[in-house]
Amino acid sequence: MIFDTETAILARLAAKCAPGSVLLGTFDPVDVSDDAASPVVGKLTLMQISATGAVHGSAAASDLYYSFSVYCDVYRASAGQKTAAAALLEAAGNALVGWEYAGLRTPTMQTGQPTEFDGRLLRLSFGFSIPAYFVGT
Repeated sequence: MIFDTETAILARLAAKCAPGSVLLGTFDPVDVSDDAASPVVGKLTLMQISATGAVHGSAAASDLYYSFSVYCDVYRASAGQKTAAAALLEAAGNALVGWEYAGLRTPTMQTGQPTEFDGRLLRLSFGFSIPAYFVGT
């Protein structure tokens, strides 16, 4: 259930963001070394699973909190790639607003990870949550 949701989110982002965008999931490492294929990477990370307190019969409701971050190696990225990094962040947010993952399950925008810059690598992020259900067997 949890990683089926992540797979669906990544598929939605791949369909709505610029072709060729590098999109990674929770377990994928971000490689922005000098040998990396791209100095711009989009990364979806499951940040938290939060119980909503709703347990009905054999199902428990929860919220999956994600962060979508764009990482940009500002020294390697060309002006066009920096523009593409900004466009990727915006396109990803636009792809999720109003999207119905499953019946009555739509993302809610949340605070993402703080913007961070270490002198070379810039991270820009937004957050969102999506409802999920654990089902007893």
